[in-house]
This record gives sequence, structure tokens and C-alpha cells, in this order.
Amino acid sequence: MLKYLFFWLIFRVLGLLPLRVLYLIADFAGTLGYALFPSVRANVLDNLSHVMPNAVAGRQRRRAARRIFRNVGRYYADLAHLPKMDAQQFFDRRLRVFGLREHLLPAVESGRGVIMLSGHFGNPELAVQGLIPCGVRVFAVTEPLQPAALSAMLDGIRASKGHAFAPVSVGSAKRVIKTLKSGGVVALMGDRDIQGPKQRLPFFGAETWMPTGPMEVALRTGAVVIPSFSMRRGSKLEAHMHPPLEFDHTGDFQQDVRAGTLAYVRLLEGYLSKEPEQWAVLEKLWDAAGEEAGAKREVRKAMSADTARLQGDDD
Repeated sequence: MLKYLFFWLIFRVLGLLPLRVLYLIADFAGTLGYALFPSVRANVLDNLSHVMPNAVAGRQRRRAARRIFRNVGRYYADLAHLPKMDAQQFFDRRLRVFGLREHLLPAVESGRGVIMLSGHFGNPELAVQGLIPCGVRVFAVTEPLQPAALSAMLDGIRASKGHAFAPVSVGSAKRVIKTLKSGGVVALMGDRDIQGPKQRLPFFGAETWMPTGPMEVALRTGAVVIPSFSMRRGSKLEAHMHPPLEFDHTGDFQQDVRAGTLAYVRLLEGYLSKEPEQWAVLEKLWDAAGEEAGAKREVRKAMSADTARLQGDDD
């Protein structure tokens, strides 16, 4: 409960501030976090060693890692600012969209149901708010947090403009299917193994666990998959919506799922190669030993260890 009250107070206070001030605070907090949490920093640098294998002497990776920490801070700044943000003004002034009318809207109009498949790149939760003025409502699945009241509070903030958000669960999985079968739109992430079906797939030349749930749902429901990625451009966002992914139907369900997921992974690799600092992932994704337990490294555990170390230094 104390954790919930802490975040409730933080978001209440920060939500009163202008966005430019929030971004200044976020950049400072991100820079401080990079220095104070070496275990999390090591996770990010390990990920970047795969994405940026040729970075000179690691200097470019460290620079990108610092920007990732700041971008994570800006994610929370965006979230705090969201309740008072005007969605129409955001769409008109701060969001530049490519592929909306060419790819997403025709997919929505097809009535087959749409999966917007994204990753922790830029700020997809903010970018999707720009669909509200276009008349598109989205159901998005989020990572569950403890306590459950904290998840509910954050999802309530995310939903303040008109979309619906819910943590991963059996109930939310059923809602995904129901939404797609009724011709609706769901937003899913495909770059981190949180929970659910997965396969070990090549990602930047090394195998790691990648979620296959989105492709399984698409194949079972016939929904259209629109890969969608956002990039920060200062205080603005740029969003790219790709043509629908083409699926093979070979009769081998798992092979078709693998092929579809790999097609998404190749697109993701292209974005990460160009702007690795946009990838706001703090967990270590690659596990050299290959054990399943290493597929997801809890950031909170690393931060707890670092906090304990800092407290020990003060004694």
C-alpha cells in the first residue's frame, strides 16, 4: 500500500506541472538513475552490445544507454501529463503519423480486427492516444505490477483519453479475442517476454526468447497485424504504421507463428539499428546460457540490490 500511495502522490504532484518542466525533471532523474543503478545499467549495456556490436570502445553504447534512461524518465513524465493533455491538440501539433490512412484505417474498416504490434520503442502508449481524434478506440494489454492497485491506477491514467488498458491476465486475453472478433483494435508488444507463449528466435544474430502470442492470436482469429513503431523527436512523436504482415498458412501452426514473429523481428531490428537510444527496455533480453529463467530479468530486483548497496555505503 505504501508503494501505491507513493506513486499516487508523485503522479498527482507531477501532473500539475507543464510538460517542459516534467521533461527537465525526467532528464535529470534518468541521468541520476544511470549513475545510481549499475545493475540496470549493465542490463541496458548488454542489450546494446547486441544492437551496436561495432560501437567504438563502448562510448557510443554508453551514450545511448544514458539516453535510454532519460527516455524512460520521459515516459513517466508523459504519463503524468496525460490526464490534462488534449488529444486533438496532441494529434495536430505533436504527432506526425505515417501510414495511418494507407494502412491502419483500411485495416480497421475491413472488420477483421486489427492487432497493432509495437515494441518498447519511443512511446507507443502516447502515440496511440493520437488515434482518439480519428475515431479509433484501442484495447491495450500492459505489464502487471504489484500491488494490483498500482496497475489499476496507471491503467486508469493511460485510459483517460478514451482507450482501454488492462494488465496481462486470462481475463484480458479473453478480452483481446472478443475485441478482435467484433472487428476492434488491440495493441500488443512484441519485443519482450513477459508471460505467455514464446519461442527462441534469432534477434540481432543471437537467439533469445521472443513472445509469439500476438502471431498466435492473429492466426487463430484472422486479425490483421499492423506493425507500428513510434520515435521521440524532442517533445514530439513520429509514428510509422506498416502494411499488414503477410502470413503463410502451411498447415504447420507453430512454423507459421515463427515465420510471422520473425517478420516482425526483422522490422524491429531495422528501427533499433538506426536509433538504439529509443529502445526503453531495462531488462536484459539475451541470455548466453540459454536457460528460460534468464529470459526476463526483473528490474525491480536489480534496483533493490543497488539500493541496498547504496544504503550500505552510507552506513
